[in-house]
Amino acid sequence: MNVAFDRWIPVVTLTGESKLASLKEVFTEGDKLADLAVRPHERVALMRLFMCVAHATLNGPKDYDEWCRVPGRLPNETEEYLMNQKNSFELFDKKKPWLQLSELTDDKKGLNTSEDSVLNWSKVSKMDFAFATGANSTLFDHQGLLDERDYPLHQVIVSMLTFQCFSVGGLMGQIFWNGLLCGELANHRKEKGPIKSSDGPCVPSSMIHAFLRGHNLASTIQLNIPTYEDVRFCYNNQEIGKPVWELMPSSLSDSEAIVNATSTYVGRLVPLTRFIRLNSSGSKMLLGNGLTYPFFSNGFPPEPSATVTIKSDKRVLLAYRPSKAIWRELSAILVKRKSDNTGGPLTLQAMQDSNGCDLIIAALARDKATIVDTIESIYHIPKKLITTEGNIAYESEVKKADFFANRLAWAVETYRKEIDGGWEGRLKSAGPKSGKLKAMLHSSATNYYWTTVEKNLSYLFNHIESIGTEEALPTRKIWRNILFSATCEAYRIACGQETPRQIKAFSIGWSRLVTKSTESDPETEETKEEDEE
Repeated sequence: MNVAFDRWIPVVTLTGESKLASLKEVFTEGDKLADLAVRPHERVALMRLFMCVAHATLNGPKDYDEWCRVPGRLPNETEEYLMNQKNSFELFDKKKPWLQLSELTDDKKGLNTSEDSVLNWSKVSKMDFAFATGANSTLFDHQGLLDERDYPLHQVIVSMLTFQCFSVGGLMGQIFWNGLLCGELANHRKEKGPIKSSDGPCVPSSMIHAFLRGHNLASTIQLNIPTYEDVRFCYNNQEIGKPVWELMPSSLSDSEAIVNATSTYVGRLVPLTRFIRLNSSGSKMLLGNGLTYPFFSNGFPPEPSATVTIKSDKRVLLAYRPSKAIWRELSAILVKRKSDNTGGPLTLQAMQDSNGCDLIIAALARDKATIVDTIESIYHIPKKLITTEGNIAYESEVKKADFFANRLAWAVETYRKEIDGGWEGRLKSAGPKSGKLKAMLHSSATNYYWTTVEKNLSYLFNHIESIGTEEALPTRKIWRNILFSATCEAYRIACGQETPRQIKAFSIGWSRLVTKSTESDPETEETKEEDEE
């Protein structure tokens, strides 16, 4: 199986047909392919692979002029590059299998290297976050109860690539590379105990990843390739580096290759967070701790698809929270990245000269070592939203939507206090967990509110597009009326009016909901919790 020339990448053609494509076909026939047909985190991993191959092929683009010539150069030059590197892309090569280490063993002496020892190896499905492995439930994965599952080889490759990018830290079993233990013991008193492992580069802080989408896969790849000029501007003139398959570490002491893989721009695009060795059929694997990657939290520049915002005077990665829809974060994502690395993704640099574009946002939410959720959202970004004026207006209207959500939560809590004399006592006894108790109280109303608002997002984008015209104020009024109507309807649904006591409580809460004064509006626990996450 050659990863460069055999078909394994799920794609959709311009006619809507789903099929598999090779890495070569993605670059040479990308104008015939509409998009990838993969899950959100898999898209991020594949886009990083495409960026890595493109940079290695072009040794650039070095500046904007070279970037403009990418569509004419990339197809032919990529085919030539892949032919020259063909041996590096062999999945089951005896000496240098792609993204694997052939010298891995599960014992220190390196004796268990035959096919017989494979019986004790892990299933490759362990690399798929959706399957029932580890702490994951079997509720939606009935094959998880079987000794063997049908897992095609093309999905093994996609999962392996994705696992390297998004693997979360925790404890892992021991593996050995040329007789040396990979990683550090979690407990030094237990010689055969588990090993500590760190996160892959794409998963810290549940970071949000963003990419531009072109009219076909070829243009999508070109749009997301930053110039080396931009890379050096944002990465403090650090080394550009080489793909790991060009400079694969030969041992745990190969400092040059390890620095290239972990601390250079191109080297990090296809990481080696975990050391892997597949068996000859691709059904089992040796899996253990790999290279340790520096993160944004300890001073390293952010990933090219990540967004950095300022929070409490600190630079932080923009995180995906399942409780907050992605469209509410667009204003932060669309800010051009600055020299201090605050702002939107480096992959969106081409957007600055755009007449409007499609934006793909993908994220994987985690809770410590547990994968919680994945999401992918696609938005058409009008030209006006890319401007400073439009971005500020959009952020202002999102804050207005948040204001109505907070007002709704306040009104619902007021209603509850009026009909339940013991409510405040339960909040006091809940202590630090009172916020979760309030969130449960507000949930039915706020869920309805945000669902209704999201259905009407087109009115917000209409307003942004009309900025600078006579339609700006009328379209803004329509959008804000929608927010107010959604707030009122959500309150009616959540708060009953069947008894005299309920009617009285409803009236008091309603007065809080529709009052024009904002001086007494509290910051709700929902907002506080979102800010703390």
